[in-house]
Amino acid sequence: MYSIGEFSKIGSVSTKTLRYYDEIGLLHPASVDEVNHYRYYSEEQVDQILYITELKSLDLRLEQIKAVIENGEIPLLERFLSEQIEEINCRIQKDIRLKLSIENKMRKIQSGGIQMNKECELAVEEKQFTPVWVMSKKATIEISQIGTVIGSVYEEIFRRGLQPAGPVMTFYLDEEFQHENANVEVCIPVDKKGREEDISGIRMLDPGLCAVCLYTGAYHKIGKAYAAVLKWIEENNYCISSAPFDSYLNNPQDVKNPEELMTQVWFPIKKQIS
Repeated sequence: MYSIGEFSKIGSVSTKTLRYYDEIGLLHPASVDEVNHYRYYSEEQVDQILYITELKSLDLRLEQIKAVIENGEIPLLERFLSEQIEEINCRIQKDIRLKLSIENKMRKIQSGGIQMNKECELAVEEKQFTPVWVMSKKATIEISQIGTVIGSVYEEIFRRGLQPAGPVMTFYLDEEFQHENANVEVCIPVDKKGREEDISGIRMLDPGLCAVCLYTGAYHKIGKAYAAVLKWIEENNYCISSAPFDSYLNNPQDVKNPEELMTQVWFPIKKQIS
């Protein structure tokens, strides 16, 4: 038998962590002294703690590790590891986009200095939104994970044998910006002719008057377009009538330079009542 101190060295974890593992039911000590409450671990548990430590080093969550150990299912572990790879790939893509943005900023600084702060005035125009059938999905997410929701909507479209028929739109349903718990609705136009009997998740976006701004640049700077539209709405005696949305005119995966991303910002509007 090993004392908790000895066992912590074997597993490369602190005694505090071992107590927590016991508390959540991940790894109980083999025995506990009734008098002094010292915890002891068996030789058979060495493989267990080493396995837990290995899975923890792969950034699996403790609840995932517990599920794998309790069920002893390799397919479950494979699923968790596949999800981990997907998350890593998302982070890599995010870092690549960040690197490109930084390099682009450095080029601006090196070529123009003070000129880098001069911004072109963004044009805002009044447009009538044309009604369109869409596959939609609402979600509460961290805003950086919007791509995951978009991907799931595309999967549903293809699963039903439908065809995308226009650019992706993201509706922002909160009254103010939320980064971690943003309520959004992703809508992708679909070919009405191919629509099957199962219409769950499919709806028609209503027509309406909108203030629209075409913005070219990285997504994290799109606030300039929102500011331009809101200023135009105020100056022209309009008010916002429903949730604003972005329409992505090109795919980030196809655009190497984030500054070449094209987004239309739409704000549904109506005339102010004096």
